[in-house]
Amino acid sequence: MGRVCHCCPVSVAAKAPAPRRPWGRWLLAGLLGLGLAAWLGATFLLDPWLRRTLEEKVSTASHGHYRLRVGQLHTSLWQRGVELRAVHLTTTGAAGPTDSLPAAELALGKLRLRGLGLWALLRGREVPVDSIRLDSLAVVLGPLPAGDGSDKPLYARLPGAGLRLGYLTVRHLHGRCGPATQPQINLAHADLTARDLRLSADGTSDSARVGGAATVAGRAQGLAVRVPGHAVHLRRLRFSTKARQLVLDSLVVNPAQPIGPQRSAALRLRLTLPQLTLTGLDAAALSRGRFRADSLGLRRPEVACTLPATPPPPLHELLAPYLSECRLSTIWVGGGQLRVAGLPQAPTITQVQLAGHHLQVLPRTPVPRIYYAGHWQLRTGPATLSLDAPYYHLSWSQLQADTRRQQLTLRRVLVLPTMSVVALARRKGHQAAHLTVKVPELRLAGLDFGAAANQQELRATSLTVSGPRVSTQSDGRFAQNPNLSHVTPEAFRKVPFRFAMERLRVVGATITSRYRAPREARPGIIQITDFAGTLHNVSNDPARMSARRPLTGTASALLQGQCRMRVQLRANMLDPAGRHTISGTFGPASLSLLNSMTIPTRGIRFRRGRIQHISFRMQLDQQAARGTMQARYADLKLQRLNRQNKPGLLHRLETTVINGLFIRDNNPRKPGQPLQPGNMHSGRERRYSVFTLWRQGLVSGLLNSAGVPAPLAKKLSESD
Repeated sequence: MGRVCHCCPVSVAAKAPAPRRPWGRWLLAGLLGLGLAAWLGATFLLDPWLRRTLEEKVSTASHGHYRLRVGQLHTSLWQRGVELRAVHLTTTGAAGPTDSLPAAELALGKLRLRGLGLWALLRGREVPVDSIRLDSLAVVLGPLPAGDGSDKPLYARLPGAGLRLGYLTVRHLHGRCGPATQPQINLAHADLTARDLRLSADGTSDSARVGGAATVAGRAQGLAVRVPGHAVHLRRLRFSTKARQLVLDSLVVNPAQPIGPQRSAALRLRLTLPQLTLTGLDAAALSRGRFRADSLGLRRPEVACTLPATPPPPLHELLAPYLSECRLSTIWVGGGQLRVAGLPQAPTITQVQLAGHHLQVLPRTPVPRIYYAGHWQLRTGPATLSLDAPYYHLSWSQLQADTRRQQLTLRRVLVLPTMSVVALARRKGHQAAHLTVKVPELRLAGLDFGAAANQQELRATSLTVSGPRVSTQSDGRFAQNPNLSHVTPEAFRKVPFRFAMERLRVVGATITSRYRAPREARPGIIQITDFAGTLHNVSNDPARMSARRPLTGTASALLQGQCRMRVQLRANMLDPAGRHTISGTFGPASLSLLNSMTIPTRGIRFRRGRIQHISFRMQLDQQAARGTMQARYADLKLQRLNRQNKPGLLHRLETTVINGLFIRDNNPRKPGQPLQPGNMHSGRERRYSVFTLWRQGLVSGLLNSAGVPAPLAKKLSESD
């Protein structure tokens, strides 16, 4: 028999372990089964249900106008996301709601959504989404309707209170919009990225966002756009709201109709722009109708245009419906070219370097600006344009302008006729000055660019013309010009704009005049060299010009390289009668210096004679030139010539009569005798310029001083 231990209070049966309950295993198995069921449901039930629902929703919402097909749809509960592949949207041909939906074809390679805030969606709040990525998106849109019949913003059509996307990207986007044969927009490739995009009422109203996004960046290639009358092609575009930059590469604009010399109904523009760079752009302000940027740069633009028949409104009126503010710190153009058709001048300008500062187009301000800018700097290379088209060409090799310094300089200026002397006279139907001008440098100082731009007034401190060479030719075999001359003092009153210049200075000029008389093919030549002159108070402004404050001027030059002459001028340029006074002197010279003009044109040779001194004073108006000449000369002898410029028998007789009866050999006749003054009187023909009247007065005074009776001297001075 076994013995029982009475010292241990616990029995042997109490030491045996209690049996383990199986509920933990069942719980774990249940959770795994539930997860497996959820996975199986999501795989075999949820994904197909979501795909069918999405396809049906599109068809229902568009009233059958669109049909959506989703190749694959996979949800991820763990990542709270969904992925779609091979998505296709097509147009069925059925009419959309109120016919407001365009025909559309859409193909999407892949869409991936991650981090969907389901709880916020269920509660109807702004739904957060971590990211949405679209890859390989092709879009084809037909002509867009005039409107969609709804004024609801996009966020009001979204579930809940809108969406907040942490990251949105679209890669490999391409497509077109408009008719298939001639689309309005065609895009070869584009990528777009937006960060922290809020499609909600708060996001839209946030002034620091661009379309609800904190930042937007993108790039595009091969963009073609058709606008009325023009086709626009862009090779590459890059923009970033974070970097505040927009860059366009290889922009080309071509008109539907060619650039022509005649004005068109609308502007025709041909533009080649290798690069456009816009920096410091405030994209958030721009999305709300306020343009602000630091600089706009145009690199090597080539522009050709035909101006419209009706001038377009000014820039601020064109922009006003779209922008409430338009400010730009700097605009610059490097290496540009410009050709303008539709103007008689048809200017062509090359190597344009332009910089404008502190531009403000909107809002309009009473502060005076020069074409919306605070100041401009301009430099060009060679330029050409027509003058009195089609008879003359004007060109220069370089232009420099600075509105802040109030300076304008032109270098190597040329005015050249486009045809010969005879062709010009035949084309105009009368004698015409065949003019050639070469000016090494022309400089305006103190030029008020603001008055020129805003008031169409030319105001400057001085104009300096250095080293000009002026040549005129005319042919006396043609009829006289029947029109009144514009080169007269009274013509200043009819200039269509106000001008005021304190000083006009010409230095080192050479003026050559050639006249082909009917009697001989060889032209008569007279030349003025070493010309230097200054005019003061050159103006047609009544506040500056009057009889008490007239234009005044002085000049000196060499006549035929031998005779020094000095002239003073005084004229009220607003006097309707054209009254003015000219006085001057001629220094010692041989009278034979005039033979180069008088022999081929008048058949008169100065055989002998020497001027010692001539002084004169002449008053001129629309009727005549009148004055007195003091001519001191000696040993004057003339000779009449025939058409062969030889002294024939009859001409020898004329020479004897003239020298014996009319010509005063010496003035004074003998030493100590008084000088015989010459009466200057010549009627004015208003078809001739004022310079012709000056010459006529001098000729009449010189002839009368030499002994020709005053009536005959007057008649001879007025003859053709």
